Amino acid sequence: MAPCTRSSTCGQASADYVALLAVVALALGAAAAAVGSPPALASAVSGALRHGICLVAGGICTTGEARAAGLAPCLVHARRNRERLAAKAVVVRLERGDALLVERRSDGSAAVSFLDGWRGGATAGIGLQMPWGSPGLMSGSAGAQFTAGRTWEFASAAPAARFVRRWKGRESLRGEAKALARRLCVVCSRGPAPPPPQATYREGGSYGEVAAEFGLKLPRLTRSPRLAVEGEGGLVAGRRKRGPRTTWYLRLDHATSARLGAVIGAVSAAEQVTPALEVSVEAGEPIELRVLGAAAMRGQLNLLGATTTAGRLARRLRGATGGGRGGEGTGLGVEAAVSLDLTDADNREAARGVLELLSARARPGSWDERVRALGRRLDADGSVDVSVLRVGASEREAELEGAFGVEVGGSWSHQASTRELVQAWSLRRGGALSEREDCVAPE
Repeated sequence: MAPCTRSSTCGQASADYVALLAVVALALGAAAAAVGSPPALASAVSGALRHGICLVAGGICTTGEARAAGLAPCLVHARRNRERLAAKAVVVRLERGDALLVERRSDGSAAVSFLDGWRGGATAGIGLQMPWGSPGLMSGSAGAQFTAGRTWEFASAAPAARFVRRWKGRESLRGEAKALARRLCVVCSRGPAPPPPQATYREGGSYGEVAAEFGLKLPRLTRSPRLAVEGEGGLVAGRRKRGPRTTWYLRLDHATSARLGAVIGAVSAAEQVTPALEVSVEAGEPIELRVLGAAAMRGQLNLLGATTTAGRLARRLRGATGGGRGGEGTGLGVEAAVSLDLTDADNREAARGVLELLSARARPGSWDERVRALGRRLDADGSVDVSVLRVGASEREAELEGAFGVEVGGSWSHQASTRELVQAWSLRRGGALSEREDCVAPE
């Protein structure tokens, strides 16, 4: 009998073998709890069993293995605080927003980002009188938005935390108001500034929102039911610069992302991460295309065993997400990213078909055909990364409106959200789906 290797099929143990180890792990864990084992011992036993399952299942079990396989560190924890201040006069609305994003990765490194955004547009409302309904109201808004960001990289979480404590006050809405006052003051000191960031990005685009509410007149009903309809859309594009690499990206609508291959199509109902298409360039040459999507989990994501194709993975993702769109709150979410190596001629040709449309160098009527062609290429040659995360969100807001000859008002909101990695997998061309134990620390 030939010996097993990590690259052979026997190195990727059968589902029965993995399931047996999982049962043993559960039994030992229950026994440890029953006899009151010390937490440190229980954690050590759990970690050893988890590592054993990873080895038998052919997963990526250590940071060294991930590095040898060319896999990037996983995002294990992200915290985002966002503050918005808006003012409205008659039909004009202006918003100013700031955000702080703190990320920790599986290799111990961390990143801190400060984001500044502006949004401005016009709002309007009209009364509706339907022949088959009671009077209603339709309102809408449209405008432009712009965001700029800076990112600082750190070798570990400790210096990142010190950096946040040092600069977060200055980068808040209140801190920026104080800085503006100092700039206007001729004799005031401007104070120190943060060191140069390792990465920057800029994005801008348009947005539109519409809402309508009216009553329905139905026979035999003494009280007319009310019907509310809402919709929104927009186009946002941006550029991110990190060292020699420049990444151009476009936020996608859900209909387009659903056609970009089986995996992204399975998680096309976005929750906290807007679907996006990215193209990275170095020395003027495109080197990578990535498509990202996310969805709320509606069921269990069971990826034990060798899932060797994007189609099989997509079916399991669809079963876990249920195809439904998740709202903000606390729960589990699935994030997926599919990457194409653009140094490959066939991959580059598929990507060019979509990029020509985005740059208005091809007829719009071929959009659907070209998007589907890129989706087929993502299925055939894409590298897939899947993460299950525990997500949470909270919001505080205040609003004041009045009418003094003209309608005026203002609002303030503070949103806090977190994303914490629960499990991660990677699928590379010609290989099996591998669990990323290197990304999740043993409990």
